[in-house]
Amino acid sequence: MTGTLIWAAGVKACIPNGIDDNKILNGRIIVDQYNKVDEFDNVFAVGDLAIMQTQKYPKGHPMMAPVAIQQAQLLAKNLNKLITNKKMTPFRYHHPGSMATIGRNRAVADFSKLHFKGIIAWFLWMFVHLVQIIGIRNKLVIFSNWAWNYFTYDRGTRLIIRTFKPKWEKE
Repeated sequence: MTGTLIWAAGVKACIPNGIDDNKILNGRIIVDQYNKVDEFDNVFAVGDLAIMQTQKYPKGHPMMAPVAIQQAQLLAKNLNKLITNKKMTPFRYHHPGSMATIGRNRAVADFSKLHFKGIIAWFLWMFVHLVQIIGIRNKLVIFSNWAWNYFTYDRGTRLIIRTFKPKWEKE
């Protein structure tokens, strides 16, 4: 047993069986402007699973939630158009801006021409994230947890630790 815990997080798509290797680029499935997987009539991919190369994004869109949300919303509309034999709309990503907390009362927020840092960006980050939470009760619970943690300096447990057994020992 060790006293050291190494945690690495990253985003990696889980490619389904049946997708040819030549349809995969950098661990993501290559899709067209409608998020359709080539050589399949009714197979689509969005978000971290998909890579759509455009002139503006030759290496694909960033692997962030706003891209996935916008792709999913458009795909839902396009599937309805596909069913009714109407012309589908190509995907165009609208970058809403970037925000990140970098510590207590510290954050950065960049929106096209507006840039914030420090406590203003930190409050802005909290507001934007609270607005996106579904349900008043959930918003109140999260806000009260944030307030409690802020005033008590309580960081809480942020690790999920479980016993690890290699696959060969699970039998």
